[in-house]
Amino acid sequence: MGRKDARVLPEGITLHKRYIVGNVLGIGGFGITYAAYDKKQRERLAIKEYFPAEWAMREQAGIRIVPGGQTKNKVYRHGQEVFINEAKILNRLQNIPSVVNVKDFFAENGTAYMVMEYVDGYTLSGYMRQKNMKYMPYDMAGKIIKNAGIAAQQVHEKMLLHRDMGPDNIMLLKNGEIRLIDFGATRMYAMNSNKSMSVLIKPGFAPIEQYSRTGKQGPWTDVYALAATYYYLVTGTKPPQAPDRIAGTTLVPLHKQTNPHLHIPYRISKAVEHALKEDWKKRTKSMREFLTEMGMLSTPYILMKTGERYMRYPIGPDYTFCIGRAPQTNQIVLSDRQVSAVHCKVQYDVRNNRFYIKNYSSNCTFTSRGTLKKGKGAYFDRGEWFYIRTSKAVYTFYLEVE
Repeated sequence: MGRKDARVLPEGITLHKRYIVGNVLGIGGFGITYAAYDKKQRERLAIKEYFPAEWAMREQAGIRIVPGGQTKNKVYRHGQEVFINEAKILNRLQNIPSVVNVKDFFAENGTAYMVMEYVDGYTLSGYMRQKNMKYMPYDMAGKIIKNAGIAAQQVHEKMLLHRDMGPDNIMLLKNGEIRLIDFGATRMYAMNSNKSMSVLIKPGFAPIEQYSRTGKQGPWTDVYALAATYYYLVTGTKPPQAPDRIAGTTLVPLHKQTNPHLHIPYRISKAVEHALKEDWKKRTKSMREFLTEMGMLSTPYILMKTGERYMRYPIGPDYTFCIGRAPQTNQIVLSDRQVSAVHCKVQYDVRNNRFYIKNYSSNCTFTSRGTLKKGKGAYFDRGEWFYIRTSKAVYTFYLEVE
């Protein structure tokens, strides 16, 4: 077993009777992340150990972690509960491709551990240092921010906030994909303690509400951080710190930057300004709204043909759309007794710009790719069509994106 730092676990020890601990990948204010190997599944992983350095210490034996005194025991234990709860939530987010995959979690050695996929790549800040970039190409930054925003929107729909988005917590993989890492659930409780909040925020990326224990946080908090990340990527400069902005320091809009290599469209500059408003009430409220204003998010919709007329029905923020007879469960209601209560469901895959249709009726759904019987589904591209046929009428629908 090897050991270079008294704060970290010795290399080679086994956790939970299956995970062999390797070298340290990173040390933060609330934990240490190690490379690891799963003996059961025979795969390389990463393990994050809950270790809030200001509340706890590692015993002399070098394995177990204990609170740093009776006064810090309560905050340490609560933080451990929040850490495990975060792991449980992230474990349920495995269907979101751009969120780091949490495979397992457990309590051991007086603390808690989160077992994650091993991400082969760099944080955005690390990537820029590695490539000696002063700023990132416009197209590349846009693609990264779009994918990170889509992932964050899906996380928000699960009632979880990241609270610490930034170039240090978005990873760029070697295959070009991104991962959101280091969700900051434990930070929320820490803000209710008496310790300094200086280690809990990233100056330039954290909005003003994160500087206060009573600040109103929500999806708009992550929107600010992601917009600040975009600002940093394309300029190489962080926005002014939130307290400085409140005190009068001006944020230079992207379209007014003096960098001769920076040619940011006015629409994008205004979208970033809106997302970086100091007052959360005036700020962009959701990731979907931010990406839409940035021109990064397509709006899917369904065209319904009735005779020679077309009715346009946008597919909502959850990208799910139902067609059937029951008014309470469908976006398009067909008053036809031969149409099922819910005849079919249309879902839009924003990442791949495709539609998925599933038929729920014994009366088939007829499509440009063939007939869908009850319980069957298929993927479709924009411009394709489907219809429902009864003795009364033929209801025709077209899948479109703008």
